[in-house]
Amino acid sequence: MAVKVLSFRPKTYILPILSIYCLISQVICQELIVTHAPKYITFQQQADNLQTSDVSKVITHTLGVPTEDVKWSGLNQGSLFNRPKANVLMTVVTAEGKKPLSVKNVAKYPVKSDIPSVDVGQMMNVVQDTFFNTNPLMIDTGVDNNFFDVHTDFDVFRKLPDTMRRMADRLLDSDSVLNQHTVGTLNSSHPTDLKLMGELQMVQDVVNTISDKPEMMSTKSPDLFSFTVTGLRDIMDKHGDQSTQAADASDLVNNFINKMTEDFKKLYKDNVMIEVLTIVPEKAGYVRKVRSLKADPTPTPGPDDSKTTKFIQRL
Repeated sequence: MAVKVLSFRPKTYILPILSIYCLISQVICQELIVTHAPKYITFQQQADNLQTSDVSKVITHTLGVPTEDVKWSGLNQGSLFNRPKANVLMTVVTAEGKKPLSVKNVAKYPVKSDIPSVDVGQMMNVVQDTFFNTNPLMIDTGVDNNFFDVHTDFDVFRKLPDTMRRMADRLLDSDSVLNQHTVGTLNSSHPTDLKLMGELQMVQDVVNTISDKPEMMSTKSPDLFSFTVTGLRDIMDKHGDQSTQAADASDLVNNFINKMTEDFKKLYKDNVMIEVLTIVPEKAGYVRKVRSLKADPTPTPGPDDSKTTKFIQRL
């Protein structure tokens, strides 16, 4: 499959940066927070809000995959020849009226919700269609009906805990989130607290697995990671968004994201984009929008379909 690269700058991508302020304390500022970007990626000011539907397009652009219908005017084309080796997107579901996360960052974008969630499956399918002859590392994690859910083509992740009981046992280990981070008033014996800790633990275990098997990162195609954290919103709903538990949960998420950023920077030798998307659903509950290539009515054929990665296989 021939890949047509539109205009690009071989040394620098231009993305917008906008410092935002919440003038009304009762209104949450939904944000896309960039916690790390390679040195060759720079940012400029742009007043337009980023729409949720454009988040996946922004990411694929950054990886050098052209997308013509991006509505956000501050984005320029990326380059296939000088691009991040990986992109990490963590979606954190929070509550209306709660202040944004306080994590170390290089840029922040105000986000306007025009769709309920980012279409992670579509984003990964686009990358697969572009790099059809490789097997990129692609992972999407979250909680589905109280099960810790992993979508990937790599069987090595089957060993990760997939039930609340198994996750509760995992959190007792010395290298767990519970024992490596300050959790304050949170208690893993409470279902809502366990869910949040478990979602973060799943992310950490993905990082640990890759660290143990670095050959998974050896392909020339970009790797994609998507992690969804809904437990913070659950704790706010359970205890109140002004409660001590909610404050401790926010601190835990902030500290975890800072550490996660450093872990991925080390894995990819700084050649990685890392973003955190905060979302406030209009209604209770949040559903990840994940779609398999097998369900795609118009898949892009490659020279050898048997070698084409079919994302996403549910483990």
